[in-house]
Amino acid sequence: RMLWQESFPVYEQIMAKRTADALLPESERKLLTWPWQSWRNLIDPLDPGMLVVLAAGDGGGKTLYAECLAEHWAKTGRNVVFLHFELNRALMLDRRMVRHTGIPRRVLKEGRLSADQERIRQSANARLKGWLGGITYIHTPGWTTEKALSEVNGCIGKGLCDVFVVDYLEKAAPSPRQQKTYGTNIFAREADDVEQIKSFAEQHELPALLLAQLNKIGKGQQFQNLDKTAIRGAGEKTEKANIVVLLHRETNESTIVKVRIDKNTVGPTGSFEQFM
Repeated sequence: RMLWQESFPVYEQIMAKRTADALLPESERKLLTWPWQSWRNLIDPLDPGMLVVLAAGDGGGKTLYAECLAEHWAKTGRNVVFLHFELNRALMLDRRMVRHTGIPRRVLKEGRLSADQERIRQSANARLKGWLGGITYIHTPGWTTEKALSEVNGCIGKGLCDVFVVDYLEKAAPSPRQQKTYGTNIFAREADDVEQIKSFAEQHELPALLLAQLNKIGKGQQFQNLDKTAIRGAGEKTEKANIVVLLHRETNESTIVKVRIDKNTVGPTGSFEQFM
């Protein structure tokens, strides 16, 4: 509870802190910025408690975008918790190494790197270890949202979480409470998962990035017709989100990604293209 007369000194404290933060080097300001100018043109740095929903069809690049965002935040000094329900630990680390070296995953899996490739790999490791922040990877297959958030809470207690990523919503298992309350209504359960994530983010004053699938209609739509209603069970999910980002690729091999900021409660919306 904040009384009317109390709100003015409170806001003065907020503005004073912002003024002080503006004088700090960017590496000390703990801003959750975006790695691409096209995103920064529309979306401000993430505020505490904000929920971003990033959605695409199968093979649309959800995980790749989440990995790049997490690595950008880690590189700029933030600590990220990355909950990955689907991809295993070796695959997540392989994907990271491919991104930062260009060595094909097939070569990494075979374990027969040339001397030059091994030098490149070790150089990448040294560079990544020198980042100001880091990523805590938590493999969560078959976990409920409650269990996953409990792990995030543990990371908060250790000072390892400035933002958390959930890859991806539809993979979370139902809890006994949800089974009793919602039965076979998958969409109602997923809406409850989103509410848990949003409430957790608000309570701990942490932003969250949540990945989600498009529904059958959305997967087949052209980009000009794509909006947040194409997210699976969208009505319940997107109303809780502060920002909704939609990705569209013509095929899984396409090097062009069409991006739509379809909801932004604290700024403009719009569309643009990126190279993948």
